[in-house]
Amino acid sequence: MSINVSSHEPARDNSPESMLRLTSVVAVSRELYAVDPPARYTVSAAFSRRVLPAETTLIQGPATHERLSKQGYGHISLVINEARLDIVNTSLEELKAGLASLVGSLIREISEQTRHEREQRDEAALSKRRADAARKQEIETLAHDISFD
Repeated sequence: MSINVSSHEPARDNSPESMLRLTSVVAVSRELYAVDPPARYTVSAAFSRRVLPAETTLIQGPATHERLSKQGYGHISLVINEARLDIVNTSLEELKAGLASLVGSLIREISEQTRHEREQRDEAALSKRRADAARKQEIETLAHDISFD
């Protein structure tokens, strides 16, 4: 269970071409408000737009966890929860001390990587359609030029 800490939602750009980024902390674990709060808990941050399936796979994947581990954050898990990123097993202090910057960079890199991969797939599909259309035209021209007289 979490408690919202942001009083407003930032403007969202829902176009998949826009850079995915985290905009703000929007919720913290309810446990943080206890008399004896835990040292680590879940902090939720808002995404700037809807997360694409390919981005979800990469954000929650082993390569991202490996990069976090190499930076000394192997205890952290990133979980997409609708329009939020749950940063599990952290603290506000840890985020402020550098984890937030690292996670933000990872999210932007993943966004750029998936955008680049999508553009490559689009270019390949366009090239294939053009080649198919040219071949079709070539076949139609050859067929049209055949005379049985």
